[in-house]
Amino acid sequence: MQTSEPQDGSAPVSRRRFRALAAAVATVGCAVAAAVTAQPVAAAGQGPEQAQKPRTVVTTDMEQDDLASLIRYMFYTNDVDTQGIVYASGKFHWAGDGKGTEFFLPGREYKTPQTSWRWTGTNTIQDQVLAAYAQVYPNLKKHDPNYPKPSELLSKVKVGNIDFENEMDHDTDGSNLIRDLLLDHDPRPLYLQAWGGTSTIARALKSIEDQYSGTAQWSQIKDAVSKKAVILASGFQDDTYAQYIAPVWPSLRVENLQAGYSTWGYNCSRGTGNTRGLPQDRVYFSGAWIKQNIQVGPLGSLYRSWLDGQSMPGDQLDIFGDPKLAPTGWCKPLSPYDFLSEGDNVAFNPLFHTGIQDPANPSLGGWGGRSVQTSTSPNLWTMVATEKDETGASVSAYTTLRWAGAAQNDFAARVQWSLDGNYRNGNHAPDVKIAGNGTVKAKPGSVVNLNGVANDPDGGQVATSWWQYQEEGTYPGKVAIADRGGHDHVTVTIPADAVPGQTISVILQGTDSGQFPLTRYDRVLIQVI
Repeated sequence: MQTSEPQDGSAPVSRRRFRALAAAVATVGCAVAAAVTAQPVAAAGQGPEQAQKPRTVVTTDMEQDDLASLIRYMFYTNDVDTQGIVYASGKFHWAGDGKGTEFFLPGREYKTPQTSWRWTGTNTIQDQVLAAYAQVYPNLKKHDPNYPKPSELLSKVKVGNIDFENEMDHDTDGSNLIRDLLLDHDPRPLYLQAWGGTSTIARALKSIEDQYSGTAQWSQIKDAVSKKAVILASGFQDDTYAQYIAPVWPSLRVENLQAGYSTWGYNCSRGTGNTRGLPQDRVYFSGAWIKQNIQVGPLGSLYRSWLDGQSMPGDQLDIFGDPKLAPTGWCKPLSPYDFLSEGDNVAFNPLFHTGIQDPANPSLGGWGGRSVQTSTSPNLWTMVATEKDETGASVSAYTTLRWAGAAQNDFAARVQWSLDGNYRNGNHAPDVKIAGNGTVKAKPGSVVNLNGVANDPDGGQVATSWWQYQEEGTYPGKVAIADRGGHDHVTVTIPADAVPGQTISVILQGTDSGQFPLTRYDRVLIQVI
């Protein structure tokens, strides 16, 4: 990146960026395990509400499951501040350099050198997804005026480092976008979603290193960027994290959310039928439900499901939509329109507004699962694979499965928004709150009174329930939660064997009575003293 002297006599670009970034360091204070970050300051042109939203960039190799995830994501762009949607490469998809250069790495899907591999192009997002979003935007904004304008999203689509797997040797429009966001004056964390490989993100970091390493500014710049950037990866789909990001940027928080793939990844029957979701939620992954409630309307119809007749141009291995597909191969087909895959939902579900989301603290659970820190250097977090259900049994993928039914109903309700711009005809999520500031201190053996309230903006009924999120707290056992004059008022008995310093997480959950029941939550952490 070149630095030039402005004609107005102000400081060079690099020094202005440096001062802004240094100020951001002091403002954010984004400690790795902190549950609360500093309140963000609105950037120029932003209102206070926009400044409070999670700031994020999507990087995607745009295979069929990325397309399905992107369709869901578009219906939630009112919940986040989308700063970029960037085409990226990975081990499964890369474009080639257009010069006939052959590329080969062992252990990949291809067995001989290739000039490109399963590349679906750089037009799908603009020509299909955003074009369809533009059609439904007038309806969506009637349900929530926070949906971004189609032109705003279109301006943020960039092409990143797509030539080959692991390619990060030159700047691209996509890497420059991420670089500039990491160096700007907005103090909010920047959540970098990696739906494919991390090479474009790595190139952005490398360009910062190339400019500032060896200068007096480098230590502070590196520290600030490491605090600002958070990588949310649906697995590592190239080697750039291991080869560059981890050793050079060890303080930068990276979350490997691949364990959530068990809920949202490819649905292969292996002769056992549709196994997605808990038993009570499996209807939401069935072909009949998806065809009727998700694959409808200009935007929803682009969603991918089993044997739906669609395919991604350029991807010779996208046979999932072919009704003539024989039941052979690594992923045996289910019935038409059954859930196929949204393997990258894990990268954005932690950002959506549910009432208990806290992307600053991945140890807390929610629709995005719950993670634990597996290494301090590099600063790597990994989604937990197993949690206990209501019966106390350990269930694989329960960290995301427990929320899947609520997430599917929420998705369907928003698809309906896109079909009908009359607010009264839609269902909108309830507001669920526990009185207080989210923390309570109590001694072992004492009783804590909790009061909650749940309101439905549509005037309907909200069914509430309280439950202990055992894995969120550090007290290892169960606690007694009892009603006291209605479901909105309960007592929590702190066990006598609780030890000062331990925590107990209690969740208030409220579900409305709409056609697609919508669920929101609040949390209180009881600190034992």
